Amino acid sequence: MSHSIEAVAVFEGSVFDDLVASLVEPATVAALYRKFVGNAALFIGELATQDAVARVETLHTLKGSAAMMGASRLAAEAAAWEVGAQQSVQVEQAMTQLNAELAKFRVAAAERLRELGVSLEP
Repeated sequence: MSHSIEAVAVFEGSVFDDLVASLVEPATVAALYRKFVGNAALFIGELATQDAVARVETLHTLKGSAAMMGASRLAAEAAAWEVGAQQSVQVEQAMTQLNAELAKFRVAAAERLRELGVSLEP
């Protein structure tokens, strides 16, 4: 059974909770999320200048790193675009949708980090 991307969680709290439990310092958790958000934004930005093969690799990397950080909807969105990336994917539309999902994830992650007394901002 397939689920629409909208039904997928923007932010998987269980992944966040596992990171918090496994790392001693909340600042370390914040640093991981900061790094992910920054890298994801770079990956999305690179799509505009890449050929089809590089685009597939970038989307695959984004999908995997997003899944590992609990950005489930971003991972699902990247997976959906990855499928069409070797054909005539609409790069501008892909970038717009991926950036929108990243922004939603950023808000949710920032809220959870604030609860720990740390910030997503450097």
